[in-house]
Amino acid sequence: ILYLSGGNGSGKTTLVKLLTGLYPPFAGVIKLDDAEISMAAHRYLVAPIFSDAHLFDSLYGLAAIDDQRVDDLLRLMDLAQKTHWQDRRFTDLNLSTGQRKRLALIQAVLEDKPIYIFDEWAAEQDPHFRAYFYEELLPALKAQGKAVIVVTHDERYFHLADRIIKMRDGKIMA
Repeated sequence: ILYLSGGNGSGKTTLVKLLTGLYPPFAGVIKLDDAEISMAAHRYLVAPIFSDAHLFDSLYGLAAIDDQRVDDLLRLMDLAQKTHWQDRRFTDLNLSTGQRKRLALIQAVLEDKPIYIFDEWAAEQDPHFRAYFYEELLPALKAQGKAVIVVTHDERYFHLADRIIKMRDGKIMA
């Protein structure tokens, strides 16, 4: 579990967009095991949720969907009264920002990727879901062997990270 921290405009979101292959580097290279790689060619490994996440009513790219698991996740995320999983679609996307991020989280979990990136996911969550995210969900993903990158300002939960990278002015400081 890696936390990226820093002030507004420090480059946290830009860095995770580079890591997901959404932005190409303007300079330098990204290496894996000393070999230069293109992150765009590795997007299939990552399930990101950005602060401006766009939701789809269907789960595109997922062939086998366990309807009961989707319903269970909707209940867990307190969305079962807001939207339903019916005919392989979510019935309502007219949700608050926090609810939209929880639905995006459900979709990301169902994708079951090896790497998860959460860009300020907890920012619009009530205290219950914020605590659930940091104290239960992130450790559960780690226990499944997932790599987790979290862009956060929640210093209260920094002790739960395996590593914290602080950024300032587009540079990694510590």
